[in-house]
Amino acid sequence: MSDDRTPLVEVKVWDLPIRVFHWWFTLMFAVSWISGWIGDRDRHYVSGMILLGLVVFRILYGLVGSPTARFSHFVRWPGAGFRYLRGAFAHRTPSHTYGHNAAGGLMVLALVVLIGLQTVSGMASTDDILFEGPLYGRVPDWLARILEPLHEPLAKVLLALASLHVLVILVYWLWKRENLVRAMIVGRARLPRTVGVQEKSTPWGRALICAAIAAAVPTAIHLKLMS
Repeated sequence: MSDDRTPLVEVKVWDLPIRVFHWWFTLMFAVSWISGWIGDRDRHYVSGMILLGLVVFRILYGLVGSPTARFSHFVRWPGAGFRYLRGAFAHRTPSHTYGHNAAGGLMVLALVVLIGLQTVSGMASTDDILFEGPLYGRVPDWLARILEPLHEPLAKVLLALASLHVLVILVYWLWKRENLVRAMIVGRARLPRTVGVQEKSTPWGRALICAAIAAAVPTAIHLKLMS
C-alpha cells in the first residue's frame, strides 16, 4: 500500500486478450446462470460450451501469456491471501497492486477451476426428459455419479463467489477509492513508479494459438459427441 502523496503514473496492467476473456467470461456466466434458472436449455448449452472454451483459453494463457496474466504472477498460497485481506481494508487508501493481489488471485483460480468443473458436470448430466449432455452415457458410471449431482449445487456456489467478487470491487471503489473496473476496461491503472512495471507488448502469436485451441475444444466435443 502506498501513501496518497506518492507520484502516480499510467501503467499497462491488463492486455487486450485478458480483458476480452474477462468480459466474455462475465457475460457467458450470467447467460448460463439465467438460462439454467428459466429452463432455456439451448442457450444454457451454448453458453456452457463457450465457457468451457474460455476456461481452456485462460488456462493456456495463464501459462504462456503476458506477465500479469500468468499464474506464476498471482497464484499464492491461501495464507498469503488471508494476510493480504487482514491489512487491505484497514486504511482508506488504494492498494496499488500490479495485477491481481494474493486474495484476488485465489478468487480467479477458484472461478476458473470451478467453472471448468461446472461445464464438465453439465456435459455429463441429463434432465431425463429433453436434454442429455454430450458426455452423458459416455463416461464411467462411477464418474457420472460424482459429476451429475454437482451441477446444481455448484451453480449456487459459483453465484455466491461471483456476488462476493462484485461486492469486493464495490468496497474497493467506495472505501479504498480504487477503481478496479476501469483498469479491466482500458487495461491501464495509475500506480506508483515503485510498484508499476511497464509490461512488455502483448504476445499476440501465443494469444491467437491459445484462442484457436480454446475454440477447437468445445467445437470438437460438440461435433464428435453429438453426432
